[in-house]
Amino acid sequence: MHDGLAKEDGLRVRVRSVFRRIFHLLLNRLGVRRFRGHSFFGTLLERPAAVADFGAHRGEFFAAVKAEYPVSRALLLEADPVLAESLKVTFGSEADVLHAALVGENKGATIIFTRSTEPEASSIFSERVAIYGIANQVEVPTVDFAEALRHLGGRVDLVKLDIEGAEVEVLQTARPSDLAACTQLTVEFHDNTQPITRRDIDRVCRHMRCQGYGVVNANWTDVDDILFVNLRCIAAGRRLRVRCRIALVNGLFVLRGALFSSRRLLKRIRWNQLSLP
Repeated sequence: MHDGLAKEDGLRVRVRSVFRRIFHLLLNRLGVRRFRGHSFFGTLLERPAAVADFGAHRGEFFAAVKAEYPVSRALLLEADPVLAESLKVTFGSEADVLHAALVGENKGATIIFTRSTEPEASSIFSERVAIYGIANQVEVPTVDFAEALRHLGGRVDLVKLDIEGAEVEVLQTARPSDLAACTQLTVEFHDNTQPITRRDIDRVCRHMRCQGYGVVNANWTDVDDILFVNLRCIAAGRRLRVRCRIALVNGLFVLRGALFSSRRLLKRIRWNQLSLP
């Protein structure tokens, strides 16, 4: 029985390896890039590009982008004062670094920011941070979406959002004219703890579609890598091709998610069978 299971596992490993190679080959042909868990269409980036990294943390995403694409202007926004100072040292004149928390409109000039023992889990939502461990709380300046875009001249080719739960309110309250100024937004949503739920994220996705965006879930069935593509920024003659590309990419991610979800389910079933007396 164990020999049969070993052969079965070996076959699965080979099949997964072939699938991964084909999957990444197809994504590459469709122009999809993924840096630090954030996906976007490299083929849609202007050369050079204006880039905004909201929730820059240590700057890994921006560093990966600028290593492969020419960048004309860049804004790195980080609420953690320690990380913000580190970004200034790391990137110098290559990017503008703004120490502030990105929030929805009408939040006030400052807000309490809870720093976590795990720096990338720090947030304006203390209940989220408590899960990982609270280091301390500091009062930090705030900036809304419109003000952040003004730092880049009002037009951005690629926006990355990883702001530990605040992304829902930021996108829901952003003015249509500001959303129209962005070509792509790659967003890590956080629905694993309150106050954000999957229903909130679904509502944001519907809102973005109403604003003219196509939506790619690059980690189906989760929501930690969602890409919004502003179809209104794309020339009419090219728009249909981009829509088709978005549909194909979504199909690939759904197929991958279905295959690996079923694999995990089969593993659990087999483990239960082996555990039976």
